[in-house]
Amino acid sequence: MSKQLKFKLKKTLKNAEFVHADLEYHEELFTEAKLLFKKEVDQLLKELSSEDQKRLANLLNQRITQEAQGRAEEEEEDTESTIPDMDQIRDEISTDIVESNSETETDQTIIDDAKKPKLTELKKLFYKIAGVTHPDKVATWGVSDAECRRLEQVFKGALQAYENKNWYILYSIASDLGIDIILDNEDYVDWIEEDIRNTLASISQIGNTVAWLWYVGDDMTKKAALSNYFKQIYDFDHPHL
Repeated sequence: MSKQLKFKLKKTLKNAEFVHADLEYHEELFTEAKLLFKKEVDQLLKELSSEDQKRLANLLNQRITQEAQGRAEEEEEDTESTIPDMDQIRDEISTDIVESNSETETDQTIIDDAKKPKLTELKKLFYKIAGVTHPDKVATWGVSDAECRRLEQVFKGALQAYENKNWYILYSIASDLGIDIILDNEDYVDWIEEDIRNTLASISQIGNTVAWLWYVGDDMTKKAALSNYFKQIYDFDHPHL
């Protein structure tokens, strides 16, 4: 490996580490953001007249039903499709609304893995990880229950990374397990940079939800986010906003 490639890989890995830490930060706080935002919305709904409360509740239920029907129609040809989770849809509509006029990077560059060695390398690396973390293998080693549970979680994380074609996460898991990985060509840089772009898109998607904008904003931003929420969901100007 040339010195230039060596340091380029090192730099790219550091960038990926930072970006994934940022995503973890957003995902951890987003749970709290959605919960607190929902509480704030519920409080504002309670401040309305009983007539307005009933009308807005009906509007939300109609939207949830329409969303559920749309998802069911999209999956009607899937023999393994499940009945849409109404509570999940309600939560998504109530807290994950993207601010109007905001731009999010949702369309990812489609890469044909069949024409690149990435898929093959991902599979090899995943199998190496599975060889020391798969529950069926670990159960025969006589390790403690706590260690079995830990390795099972590692295996699940690796499986998810493999299914998402996330090279960096698999690389990180393998490194933590002491699995030797030789990074010796430019392809690895490209794969990690692709993972970085996808991770940044996920961060952007969280950062543009109304729940997040409310959570991290100042008083004026919080008020604007709530006002925008009521307009998007109910086409309603809340009198206290």
